Amino acid sequence: MTVNTYYDGALLGIAALDGVPHIYANGYMYGMEERDEEIYYLSPIAPELLALVMEDWAIWRRYLGASGTPETADARHPALARDRARHEALELAIGDRLATDPDNRKRFKAAFWPSTSLPDPQALWDGQRVQWTPCDAPAAPDDAAPL
Repeated sequence: MTVNTYYDGALLGIAALDGVPHIYANGYMYGMEERDEEIYYLSPIAPELLALVMEDWAIWRRYLGASGTPETADARHPALARDRARHEALELAIGDRLATDPDNRKRFKAAFWPSTSLPDPQALWDGQRVQWTPCDAPAAPDDAAPL
């Protein structure tokens, strides 16, 4: 799983739903929900986009893993100097495609937790777990069944 955007919790990234990789986005933070609830929207991710995102995630993990070492002297967040050009190419290739599809997304409540109880500062970014609970209410009046 990835956490591509984080602010007081996971906001955007990749996670499995029923064993299938999906893009997830926090509904409130991305303007899809009016109230401050932990509602997430999930859409399947295309295999080629998944490969790009996961390669960029590996670059981020190398950067994080090198924190505090001489290798970070020439690094700029979120890539080590040796990965900078590839990260920038991946950013261009991914563009704005790391987003849920309004025509193919579902609403869920989420509970996130690290996969390990060990005091590992990288645990938040490596192997985080999530439990998805389907939302019963429709996302918007357009999604409601006609009377």
